[in-house]
Amino acid sequence: MYDDEEEDLDIADDGAMEEAKIFASIVRYLSERLSDVEPDVDPGDLAPMGELFGELADAFEGTGGFEFGPDQALPLSHAFSMLEGGMRILAEQAGDSGHGNAAAKMEWAALKARAMTGLLETHHMANAGGVVAFGRNDGDDEDDF
Repeated sequence: MYDDEEEDLDIADDGAMEEAKIFASIVRYLSERLSDVEPDVDPGDLAPMGELFGELADAFEGTGGFEFGPDQALPLSHAFSMLEGGMRILAEQAGDSGHGNAAAKMEWAALKARAMTGLLETHHMANAGGVVAFGRNDGDDEDDF
């Protein structure tokens, strides 16, 4: 996101990378079903958000997260807030149709998205860039997801 170079995000362990891949698959699933989540919105208006969600999924799948610049923190916080809302809608739909395991995974992902939103908002308020990554343990006070 911040630059085109893939860099080592210091992912703490294989478990964190597995979580990042699960999160990526849920983000990708949501990006493909935006019109189901937002039926009243013109699909053409949803295309840019779907593309952004796809890029986020690629980042989590490939490296466990991404680096962002100060000017990206606020727009990304809005995107993660939208992800959280969409995940909660899909969790409710899955629960209503008897798919408890899928509903639980969507709720888990929604909680992760909420934590990432908070981190991004904090960085926005500080006019700072940073890293969003699962299991990142670099000694900072940043949350590990």
